[in-house]
Amino acid sequence: MKKIIKCFLIILTSALVGLGIEKDTAYSLSRTIGAIEDAGQWPGQGAYVQFRYGNNETLDVTTAMVPNRWASADEVKSYADSQKITGWELESAGNIWSPDLLVGDTLSGLEAGVYRVSVMAGAFMYDSFGNGWSSYEDEWRWQLHIQALRVIVDGEIKDYLDYILGSTNPYDTAALALQASLGQYMDIPLADGGSLIFWIWDDPNSIDNLGSLSFDVVLIPEPSTLILAGTGLFFLARRFRRHSSPC
Repeated sequence: MKKIIKCFLIILTSALVGLGIEKDTAYSLSRTIGAIEDAGQWPGQGAYVQFRYGNNETLDVTTAMVPNRWASADEVKSYADSQKITGWELESAGNIWSPDLLVGDTLSGLEAGVYRVSVMAGAFMYDSFGNGWSSYEDEWRWQLHIQALRVIVDGEIKDYLDYILGSTNPYDTAALALQASLGQYMDIPLADGGSLIFWIWDDPNSIDNLGSLSFDVVLIPEPSTLILAGTGLFFLARRFRRHSSPC
């Protein structure tokens, strides 16, 4: 009997490895996105900083004009004063001072299946400059936006759908924001060759964000695959029992 159990366990382990169900062999990875680099109005947009003022007038800011990233609301206001701009609004996306000039983090060319995205760590705030810079001052969030391309809904392939993982509510501390969402996950079915884009929604600007979001992405095996594996293992176990083959 002990020999049969041993054989069954060896078969089970080998089968799960072959199916990619073990965590070490399945599609499983951790990602972290930044509250500045990966924030904007939509995923995939290019990083920019722009003043809007007057009668639809604009001023685009480049790293040649401002070599070092602004670190306070006073620096932004001082620059606007130096350009003799009044009554302005600042718009931006991503971080023009970073090598990463596209909003969001993309996983592309994924195989068909259900991908589970789980909250792991981190938190972010929209306003780290303070001093009345915005209405989001001192508010922490764990709010991950996900755009899934070639998603499957009721057996039909759609072009894309947007999801939000985490809480849309603000919290007084980063720890509270994480605690409110920790343990949450979202299952997203994708067609073959699908993509997942992770980003932080921020409108109108992201130059003053602080923090990051960390999450896991795991390919979940279909129930039918597990049933088939279990059925096969049952017959394999009977076969080993019949022939009393050593393992």
